[in-house]
Amino acid sequence: MKLLARHVSRTVLAAMAIVLLLLLGLDLVFSFIAELEDLRGNYRLPQALQFILLTAPRRAYDLLPIAALVGGIVGLGMLANHSELTVMRAAGVSIGRIVWWVLKPALLLVAIGLALGQQVVPQAEQRAETLRAEALGRQLQAGHLRSYWHREGDELLRIGRVAPGGRLQEVSLYRFSADGRLATVLLAPEGRYGEQGWVLDDVASTHLQADGSALVLQQSQMDWPSQLTPDFLRLVTLKPEYLSLTRLYRYADYLQAQGLEAGVYFLEFWKKALAPLATLSMVLIACSFIFGPLRSVTMGLRILAGIFAGLLFRYGQDFLGHASLVYDFSPLLAAGAPIAVCVLIGGVAIARVR
Repeated sequence: MKLLARHVSRTVLAAMAIVLLLLLGLDLVFSFIAELEDLRGNYRLPQALQFILLTAPRRAYDLLPIAALVGGIVGLGMLANHSELTVMRAAGVSIGRIVWWVLKPALLLVAIGLALGQQVVPQAEQRAETLRAEALGRQLQAGHLRSYWHREGDELLRIGRVAPGGRLQEVSLYRFSADGRLATVLLAPEGRYGEQGWVLDDVASTHLQADGSALVLQQSQMDWPSQLTPDFLRLVTLKPEYLSLTRLYRYADYLQAQGLEAGVYFLEFWKKALAPLATLSMVLIACSFIFGPLRSVTMGLRILAGIFAGLLFRYGQDFLGHASLVYDFSPLLAAGAPIAVCVLIGGVAIARVR
């Protein structure tokens, strides 16, 4: 039985790997062709090729669920075409056991996806965008901001410039009272992040009194306690889909605690967190196709049905994701509903097979 399980798992894993490489190759080729339209200045063919190759981990990460679906259909379809599945069923092997054998290589894809999403994709995408921007003569660097506004509690902050190292310049801090009245204005030419938090230099503070008068004070240094960190300032310059799972959650939780809009970051967090379940749900759909309505059709029709189902899943998740931002419902529901539907459809279809 172990030999049989190894044979099924290897066949399906090989099919998934081949499909992933084919899809990734097509995606890279078409993306490279699209980049040719932006060639100018120092951004030439070598730079465009380097940019595309650096985006390959993110593209592979995005393609994993579809590769698992189509690869599962191809692998099981090959076994079905050679009557191997029929022999297994006749020998008393249950469909549930065969499905488990198919899920094993999918778990390997899940592990690869987690490693890519957490470690490889954020660094590779940041490097790719920086190289492209530099070649095009633009200034794009993680943590580099100009004229940035931010609210934290009853404080409104404007930073004229944020250097990549987290050093602030031209800091304006406005503090409001509980009734919404402007109470204090702090102006500092520079600020830096230390062990105890932010330290502002040469601070000129204006305290507005209830009678309309103002008290102006000058301080060489002033501590500014804040939950805003240089790492959070770096995240502002990066797209949510390029962030790791842990950084996404920390930043989204910080924004939510300050009463700021965090829907985009929570949506991307749940997409990444549920990505392993998405991959496994695609494998269930693949199994339901082979043991269900597509068990007697050609391989080409099976692959076409798999691609259609994968695209439907992707577009459905994207549609619900954007709808959750517009209509303000749970990002978890938007990211998880398509997965739940796939698990339900696949599970019911497999359970009905006799």
